[in-house]
Amino acid sequence: MLNNQKQRRILIVDDDELIRENLRLVLEAQGWEPFDATDGYRALEILYKYPIDIMLLDVNMPGLGGLEVLKMVRQAGYRVPVILMTGYPSIDLSVEALRNGATDFLVKPFTMEQLKNTLENVMRREEKEQSEQKLTKPLVRLLKQKIREQTILFTISDRLTGCRSLSELYQEILNLALHFTSSHKGVLYLADLSRSVLLPTVWEGQEGPPPEFRLEYRDNPIVKASLENMPYLSCRDSRSFLVVPFSVRGEFLGSLVLERSKAFDQEDLFVCTLIVERASPLVENFILYESIFLNLHDSLRALVKALEAKDPYTKEHSERVTSLALELARFIGLSETEIESLRFAGHLHDIGKVGIQDHILLKPGKLTKEEYEVIKRHPLIGAEIVGHISLLKEEVLIIKHHHERWDGRGYPDLLQGEEIPFLARILAVADTYDAMTSERPYRPPLPHNVALEEIRRNAGLQFDPQVVEAFLDLWSQKQKGESFHGDYVSGVVA
Repeated sequence: MLNNQKQRRILIVDDDELIRENLRLVLEAQGWEPFDATDGYRALEILYKYPIDIMLLDVNMPGLGGLEVLKMVRQAGYRVPVILMTGYPSIDLSVEALRNGATDFLVKPFTMEQLKNTLENVMRREEKEQSEQKLTKPLVRLLKQKIREQTILFTISDRLTGCRSLSELYQEILNLALHFTSSHKGVLYLADLSRSVLLPTVWEGQEGPPPEFRLEYRDNPIVKASLENMPYLSCRDSRSFLVVPFSVRGEFLGSLVLERSKAFDQEDLFVCTLIVERASPLVENFILYESIFLNLHDSLRALVKALEAKDPYTKEHSERVTSLALELARFIGLSETEIESLRFAGHLHDIGKVGIQDHILLKPGKLTKEEYEVIKRHPLIGAEIVGHISLLKEEVLIIKHHHERWDGRGYPDLLQGEEIPFLARILAVADTYDAMTSERPYRPPLPHNVALEEIRRNAGLQFDPQVVEAFLDLWSQKQKGESFHGDYVSGVVA
């Protein structure tokens, strides 16, 4: 027999007592430990009680036949090899038996040599399958681990590269770390080396901002891990901490700090390290971009200031318009991304006037029709100037369309209603209000209430009526001395 180190158990199921007895005697002589059952129900009882290695099952039995017993065995979840015994073999029987999980056949009457060979073949296949399973299980585990790692890597890369700003990237770093480690609290600290402190930048799971940490306090594990660029894991009093420093081109930038009740392990450290490593080049790109962007923005603003300095009547106009537009945007409840776009466009909304001749731009009296047509070109010129910065598509649209009208009679493209970019509609109201309340060579400034009434009168004509409603409500709250926190509710925002 195969594998003589261990006595195999075999279950004989047959309604013929003589066959059961003969098989029992032969199998005992060959080293098997035989069990026998007269029907399928008794066979199931034995399978439940004992680990059976193989089963000999008669097909033709009164009441419950062998095929029905086979189905019941498989439905009960038993994977034991089953050899069917029959005196009436047929193709249909073979197909149905194999479909229901039969392992092999013995055709009655069979010799003891045939029985021996069939049993050895079945056990040999069984041992081979078990051996392959032992070899395959570690490979399957490894494959599952690799698939999980690749899924995590894809998710991290996809979500990080989708960020449009540095602040959004920092928030996504923390969100990913909290998600993949099932942590309930986390903080992303950034180093301010000029002040020698770690500053909390984004955080989740706690009320109010987390504390700052002085970099000279090396006894603090967060500071120590950060300065030594070494991860730190700690578990005490049902609180576990994980600190993962991150840097850009070898320069220390900050640390990711997570907290949860369950102890952190090496897999948590692996995932968090992967997150900060993937984020590092993106942070560098954003820092570089924002540096270039700010320098360019400052240069363009200096150009606008030089332009406004020529005309004392428009001095600081762009600053005032931007300030009022941002106040209105926050009152409505716009996102920080939208507010930043409006800030950039507001400062530069009149930059196109650098392309207008001074004798028209600075004319003290009323413009002729031809001169006004020249002035109307300044949004297009401004959009052309800023449009060379390919990343500022939203800002270009605001600059280009801040003189469009709700009724379609504005310029340069005669857009109407919601065709006009929403942020351009906000800027248009702020721009008009400041123009009316500022002194001009041909008229004194209008009083505040008169300017508000003029804007109200032009709601639905020159301006988006819902933006006007928000603008008037904002001034109403300002006059009452009430504060607001971007929680204004109207049809302006969904």
